[in-house]
Amino acid sequence: MADIRARGPFRSAIDSAQLPEKETALRWKRATSVVAFVLLVLLGMRQEINQLLTLGDVAALALCPVWLFSLRFYRRARSVIALGAIALVMGVFLSGFSALDHQLDRVSYFNNAVTLCFLLLSIGAVLWARTLMPDWLVGLGFGAGLFLGVSGTGRAAENLWKFGYAIPSIILVLSLVSYASRRWDRGQRFMEMSALLGLALLSGLNDARSLFGMLMLTLVTVIWQLIPRGKTLRRGAAKTLLLFASMILVVYNLGTSLLVEGYLGANAKDRSIEQISLTGSLLLGARPEMAATAALFQSQPWGFGLGITPSLDDIMVAKTGMAGLHYEPNNGYVEKYMFGKFFELHSVIGDMWVLFGIGGAILALVILTLVIRWIGTSVARRQASGLVLFLAIFTLWNMCFSPMYPSVPTMALAVGLILSRRSEAQGRPVSGGSAAASRGFVLSMDGNLPK
Repeated sequence: MADIRARGPFRSAIDSAQLPEKETALRWKRATSVVAFVLLVLLGMRQEINQLLTLGDVAALALCPVWLFSLRFYRRARSVIALGAIALVMGVFLSGFSALDHQLDRVSYFNNAVTLCFLLLSIGAVLWARTLMPDWLVGLGFGAGLFLGVSGTGRAAENLWKFGYAIPSIILVLSLVSYASRRWDRGQRFMEMSALLGLALLSGLNDARSLFGMLMLTLVTVIWQLIPRGKTLRRGAAKTLLLFASMILVVYNLGTSLLVEGYLGANAKDRSIEQISLTGSLLLGARPEMAATAALFQSQPWGFGLGITPSLDDIMVAKTGMAGLHYEPNNGYVEKYMFGKFFELHSVIGDMWVLFGIGGAILALVILTLVIRWIGTSVARRQASGLVLFLAIFTLWNMCFSPMYPSVPTMALAVGLILSRRSEAQGRPVSGGSAAASRGFVLSMDGNLPK
């Protein structure tokens, strides 16, 4: 018996009935995509409305039922959010315990809790946005927010590129490069290499020494992906991580030589030579806070808690550790910035441990592991884009050498982009992340129905 659906009149009637439904679905997807894009911009801007509470926090919290549902599409997403919630509870508990012999600053208590909540809310928002749009557009929205949120006052006034527009510009440029290479389907690696080289030189000439090194490392890793991949993924990932560690050493030594020789400016040369003469290493000389963190951890390994003000004993313990590097800790930076009203250990791992205890340290280490694993597998597959690769390397650096508050936005974007998406049919991660979302969004923007 012939299928009546194949007959012309009946088929036309069915199509006519389905057309309004498809158009409604398409309009709804477009509207939802716009909302998600605006949310990314608001999160990147960090427009404060009360202390460190931002407009983006409120918007992401209001949309919590929506993005929480999207977590199930990504591997380990729910585990990361759950670990963050546990760390927050531990921070509250530790602050009550430490308040018995320490002072509690309520403003810092509120701001520390909000900062961790911002991280979790932003990760959820990025993952939700990836179900609606391609990764380059997610980066574009978040980067635009970061760019709009730059203030020309404060520390940024000292060096507008280094402390202001560098990171937003890098994210925006690499996002546009990713779009352009996919739009014309050619020259992705060479476009990324050109952009990374130009951004690295610009950063080096503006005294952004660490940023110069990270961009060069990203550039070398992008070049490495031009080599054909091996047959075994697991062996290729392990080999990639070994080579990545070797590249870090090469870039570090090359960057140190360029700095000492004065190729990146006289100011950078003088500061580098001074830091090397103090500790014998540019890294230790530039980041003596690591010694303070190690000393405090040995003294009180369970952490301190939200809003706890350092005691005189804590400061002395930290100064003793820093003095072990031949660093003179009796200065305004240590006494006012690091241990003034709150702990500031100048590393995400250190800050998370001191504020949220073991739970915070575990969360930081899990994120660190996810980033390292993504680098190994994605580069081994030759699928790592310049945008996500830079964010991953930048997150690795911030974990060890940057304060928590300014590191959280890019870290949230990195985590949101590296988590692999599950296959709805087979329950396995799909290479390429949001390839299906990318095709669907592009088709929608062209006015056609996504398949």
